[in-house]
Amino acid sequence: MKLPFLIAAVMLAGNAFAESATTSKSTELMDKASADASIIGTLANQTRVDVMQRNGAWTQVKTSSGQAGWVRMTALRLDATIGSNVAPAAGGNVLGSLMTGGRTSNTGTVGTGVKGLDKEDLRRASPNYSELEKMHANVVGKDGARTFAQRSNLYAANVEYIDQNNIGKRENN
Repeated sequence: MKLPFLIAAVMLAGNAFAESATTSKSTELMDKASADASIIGTLANQTRVDVMQRNGAWTQVKTSSGQAGWVRMTALRLDATIGSNVAPAAGGNVLGSLMTGGRTSNTGTVGTGVKGLDKEDLRRASPNYSELEKMHANVVGKDGARTFAQRSNLYAANVEYIDQNNIGKRENN
């Protein structure tokens, strides 16, 4: 009977300990986690913020003055923490985040080449079909590419394939 109350207390207390960070450059504060969202403010370089939640390459933050919004993850330097109580994006499991301990350091190497994403972030990721459609609008056919190359004075060059068996080996070695 006491266990449900303990779990609820832990979940509520967890929200009081948001992860903190500092902006690594002047950055725009957006109203949504999207590049085409409205700009609601600008955070100066070295601004201290509390991290509220993450959504892909975006992080929801709150300043000491109470202003909240979304910034690009690359504009933040997260403080070293022993664990993170940052809420996952919509659909995440807060209790599961508490049980797994969350982020343990900022030094992990990620296979995607994006610092700050872990296996759980990648598991929760989902495709953004509207952005994919925008990308398709920029597709250029072979004739369009040839016209652009001629207009820009670009020329074709043949590049030899790299022998995969000799990668990392020096010649005459």
